Amino acid sequence: MGKITLITNTSFVVAYENDGHYLQKNGEIAYQENEIIFVGKKYPGQYDEVIDAKNGIVIPGLINLHVHVAASPVEKGFLEDVGSPRLYMTGLYEFLPVTVLSIEDQINVFHFSLADIMTKGTTTFMELGHGSDEMIDIIGQSGIRCYIAPRSESGSFGTTDGYKVNYKWNEKAAYERLEDTLRKKEKYDGSYNDRIRIALYPAKVDTCTTEFWQEIKHTMDSYPEMRVATHAAQTPSEYQYIMEKYGKTPADYLTDLGICGPSVLYGHYIFPAGHHMNPYKVGEELKTIAEHQTNIVHCPWVFGRRGMLMESLQKYLDIGINVCLGTDTFPQDMIHEMKCAAIFCKIAEGGNPFSGTAATVFNMATLHAAKALGREDLGRIAPGAKADLIIVDTNNIECAPLRDPIKVLVYTATSKNIAKVIVDGNIVAQNGAPVGVDLEKLQQDMQAAGERMWANVPQRDYLQRTAEEISPMSFPVKD
Repeated sequence: MGKITLITNTSFVVAYENDGHYLQKNGEIAYQENEIIFVGKKYPGQYDEVIDAKNGIVIPGLINLHVHVAASPVEKGFLEDVGSPRLYMTGLYEFLPVTVLSIEDQINVFHFSLADIMTKGTTTFMELGHGSDEMIDIIGQSGIRCYIAPRSESGSFGTTDGYKVNYKWNEKAAYERLEDTLRKKEKYDGSYNDRIRIALYPAKVDTCTTEFWQEIKHTMDSYPEMRVATHAAQTPSEYQYIMEKYGKTPADYLTDLGICGPSVLYGHYIFPAGHHMNPYKVGEELKTIAEHQTNIVHCPWVFGRRGMLMESLQKYLDIGINVCLGTDTFPQDMIHEMKCAAIFCKIAEGGNPFSGTAATVFNMATLHAAKALGREDLGRIAPGAKADLIIVDTNNIECAPLRDPIKVLVYTATSKNIAKVIVDGNIVAQNGAPVGVDLEKLQQDMQAAGERMWANVPQRDYLQRTAEEISPMSFPVKD
């Protein structure tokens, strides 16, 4: 018999039954090792240890399905308030490529980024990136749950003039990376008490050739349990490229190749035909996505900070698309992302307060995401589910008075209100820091990595501009 832990003295438990969440007032939760065994008013059995929630709320661990852990923090204070006027104001082609780090700095940034995720309410995330063995082991040892998706693609993109997207192709490298992903699946899938799983990541609809997509489809057929993540309809330029090359929308192109279905996650898909920034008025691609039960991962903040909105989240949901949430870059904060999703939806709907509700975005971060992963043991607090739990402190200005905990969580709480993060039955973060981690050292290493990157920008920038020319300081600086 394994150790039984009881969480008590709650104001609310966001529990689950009959395919949905409900609010259990003053509830208790008991879990044995890493599995929940009781949710209700009063646990009747014996237990070995107690966690006092101190009148806080307990929610299921949040699931973040679009993250780039090893690079995102160095964008902070650098890639805001910039954009390419001749490329629909995106920073993807001209600015993002300059945030290149040395191998040593990648590891330092990775540690920092992982701490950021763990303290801000994510208990499961999908990492889209290099996926080195060292990084996989770091994630595994941290105690968090992760779907690791090593990048494979036929080419890369960038711009040399600020108005045209250029592609560089290397098909051989794509197949080598795919083989490496399958090697990692053999080595790591189910490791660290099944907290680590490997996913496919053919990175972008426009950087993979048709032949490589066909190989991805063959791999999907061979490994039907694997999740498949990619980027699609993330810029008007990409959309135009696919339309001109194949005469199809990105969704129709991928669907015709079989890259669709419940195991597939399209990152973003924010610029379909009919979006005010997309001049194409063709087809009904969102209905195609819904009909094939393909998932969309919405990352509202990374676009919203550039003034770009999904038009609209509520419309995607109303036609039956399973929309989930991801943080993409920074901050890697799912409470912040839920807040943005709810507010931006209301703006896109022309000021409709009944759209993008708190309950809607909370479901996206829990039940919708669990569905996309094919997991009935995540995203909920119910007997048989994994003991992935968040305790939110409500004894603060942000959360008082507490009537509806979901509305308070989404609209007024912040990640600073998170008291404990529990994954697989273990406390992995509390009081704003991962357990056993020197947060001060992480911050110092992160600062040093950022300063080296900014100093090296002229060597990497396509247009040979300095960091100050790319992203000027908000106000003059004096030493």
